[in-house]
Amino acid sequence: MLRMIIVCSWGMSTSLLVDSMQSAAAQMHISLTVEALSAGEFAARVEECDVVLIAPQIRHLRKSIEKLAQSAGKPVALIEPFHYATMNGKAVLEQALHLQASTREGTV
Repeated sequence: MLRMIIVCSWGMSTSLLVDSMQSAAAQMHISLTVEALSAGEFAARVEECDVVLIAPQIRHLRKSIEKLAQSAGKPVALIEPFHYATMNGKAVLEQALHLQASTREGTV
């Protein structure tokens, strides 16, 4: 089970990406829980996830989100803007899986 949080501004467009990611996970036979949260909500729930992704529209908050995620031992990355813009859930899921695997191997 991969538990993921996507930190975004309001969650409206990100909810479409979440749906696309869940569909891709089902096709890949991956158990996935993914939730879109604002930066404020994320701060209270960082311990609940395995991977943190940051939506491109809030990249200006990247350093503070990374600091919080890393202090909780959670890998974090900015979602590739093209994949976000095209709502490519499969590509974003693959990015998260790679991030999680790299963290386990100690290569991040």
